[in-house]
This record gives sequence, structure tokens and C-alpha cells, in this order.
Amino acid sequence: MSGNRTGTVEALTLLAPLRVGAADAARAAVTALDAGRASPFADVPGTHLVRVQVVRPPARRFRGSPSDYLLLAADVDAPLRRWLREACLAIPDQLDALLAHCAFWPGASRLALVEPWVERHRLPVGFSVIGSPQAPVARVREALVLRERLRQLVIDTQGATPAAQHDAWRRWNGG
Repeated sequence: MSGNRTGTVEALTLLAPLRVGAADAARAAVTALDAGRASPFADVPGTHLVRVQVVRPPARRFRGSPSDYLLLAADVDAPLRRWLREACLAIPDQLDALLAHCAFWPGASRLALVEPWVERHRLPVGFSVIGSPQAPVARVREALVLRERLRQLVIDTQGATPAAQHDAWRRWNGG
């Protein structure tokens, strides 16, 4: 299990301003997240979904040039505080490589400062894209494994007699 006692998912939308001139380096850091293997966020317990990109809001009249921002959107097992701690412990180098381009990022090793920094840049979220918001990651994974096992049973017993299908079901079901 993921350690989620509440069984709920918490959404995080973080919009952090980038340091002046850091947009290209931030884009490179986002691209590096996808280079060659699964996302490092997959190593953080309780992660359902994470999306990261560099964005620039549209220019507003009389406000000058807009700044670039890092957008990080995540759905994670609640509470968010625990997930932030887990992320800082599990992937500190990757977090720092990504978020060091943001203004005043304290660094993953300064855990006591990470949560207040996140809260300063957090946007309210009105919905989640998770299909099972009451299910922690471990339960979703278990369900996917079960679905695959059941799919394989159906494939293996196609064309079998009803008696053979029943026997296969008993073996599959452990009885």
C-alpha cells in the first residue's frame, strides 16, 4: 500500500515564476524528465499523475512583458505534505534540476522550506482527472494487475468447453 490512510487524492497545481533568463534551461530540464526512462515522479510513493511544462501567460495591457512560469500539476495520495516530503527524499536531484530555475526554490534538501514555497505558488484546483479519486495508487496498480490476469484467462479459455472454462476459472481463482 502507498501509506494513504484517507484513501483520497489531493490535487496540486503549482505555478512558480522562473528566474529571469531561465526559461530555456527550465524547458531543457522538463525535456530531460522524459529522456530514456520512466518519469522520476514514478519513484515517489503516492504519485498518480504529474505534468510539468514551462508556460508564458498572455501579455496584459500596461503591465509590460509577461514572465515565464513553471507549471507543475499533480494528483497524489493525500496528504500533499507527505507527498512533498517523499518527493524530496526520493528524487532530490531531479527536483532540484527542475525547480532550481524557479525564483527562490529552497532546494529539496531544505525540506522545512519546501512546503511554504509550494503553498506560496499553489493555485486552487476545482477538479481532478483521476477516474478513481478514492483509490490510492497501490489499489489502482492491484486492479490493473487483476484486470491483466483476467484478460489472459479469457484469451486462454476462448473456444474451450464450458467444463474446461469452469476448471480454468477454479484454478485461476485459487480454488
